[in-house]
Amino acid sequence: MYFLVFVSSLLASFRQAVAVEKASLLGNVPASFSSVSVVLLERNLAVLPESWQIPDLTSSLFDCETANDALTDILSTIKQADFIAWDQSFLDVIGTSAKLERIQSFPDDEDHVHEAPVYVPETNELLFSDTHVTGWLWAINVDTHETRKIHTTPPLEHVNGGTYHNGYAYLATNGGSTRGLFRVNVTSGHAECILNNFRGRHLNSPNDLIFDSSSNILFTDPPYGWHNWGVEDPELPTAVYQFNTKTGALRALTNSVLLTPNGLALSPDESMLYVADSNSSLNFASHLGSARNVWAFDYSHSMLSNPRLIYQVESGWPDGLRVTQGGLLMVAVAGGVDVIDPSNGLLLGKINTPGDIIFNLEPVIGKDGGVWMLAGKRHIYKVTIATGGVKEGGAVGTAVLRDAISQVGQSSFSTEEEDRHEHDVLEHSEL
Repeated sequence: MYFLVFVSSLLASFRQAVAVEKASLLGNVPASFSSVSVVLLERNLAVLPESWQIPDLTSSLFDCETANDALTDILSTIKQADFIAWDQSFLDVIGTSAKLERIQSFPDDEDHVHEAPVYVPETNELLFSDTHVTGWLWAINVDTHETRKIHTTPPLEHVNGGTYHNGYAYLATNGGSTRGLFRVNVTSGHAECILNNFRGRHLNSPNDLIFDSSSNILFTDPPYGWHNWGVEDPELPTAVYQFNTKTGALRALTNSVLLTPNGLALSPDESMLYVADSNSSLNFASHLGSARNVWAFDYSHSMLSNPRLIYQVESGWPDGLRVTQGGLLMVAVAGGVDVIDPSNGLLLGKINTPGDIIFNLEPVIGKDGGVWMLAGKRHIYKVTIATGGVKEGGAVGTAVLRDAISQVGQSSFSTEEEDRHEHDVLEHSEL
């Protein structure tokens, strides 16, 4: 009898200790968020109890290995949440109706990369690529989740970056014999190359691209094709480029600050360009101490200046970047999307996708509130939060951009060609 009382007392003490640990590491979320799967971290978890070990580069905070049962319990609670608030202000970013949905899944044994998410408002679809296949893109309806394939003509290889403007998708290919930028009719899949060289030298592996409101395309050109896809040795320095779609002029904006430039985003007023440096994603550099940073540059629409580090990613590497209407930076990483205040580099919170790698993200423009689509290794996600994203080209100059981009490759699509291609068969498929 006394033994049972003693054991009960020990269990009560243990539960009390766990409660104390939780109180010191997890904050109180307002009652208005009772329907949201969210946790609030106390004091940014500046102090963790006892000893712990992080397993590898792509591990997140909640993957820490520890013999402390109370800490293990807390980390498990964090892992199960859809949203992790590192700062109280993140609750305002997501709102009281925040929701994370997995709308398409891929086989567990399929080691593929899903990239280049492009939202098409006319059809309410998200286009995205599987970089391991040649010749087609996925298209998934944002609301019904119905999927189909769009076959590209000619077949595009290793589509890795994408953006949408004026009825067309603009895609970057980072594999194959000729890498470059392509303008794609999203109805027919007809693709026209608009750039494939720098004064006779092959581009390395165009990775991501965006437009500014002066009709320039900004894109990154790291050596991923050389490292991963077996293309020839690089003929150019790794760089961020600016391509003038009116004149065809191409120039390097920076090729010294960044090791492996990847995702791009402009601030809403286009005064700053954000660039992801994903050097830690390369096999020879994928260790815990490798570079995985986001940089900011002042952007004058003709030059970059004043480079500064604004964020160091916790896990994996920074890949795709997008910006909210209020100027916050969304960073695709291993395990989710980090939400950053670029004015001070603070991590406000995380959209949490444990066990998955988010390669890129895209805002759904035109819907009420904020809807975001995430392209992951295991799933395509739909995230509904209070904060929406901005249209590429910034919050200014949209009409100017529309007129300018309409001049790109004017000879590419005659009326006859459009009529001929619009009846191409689109293969419907579901995973």
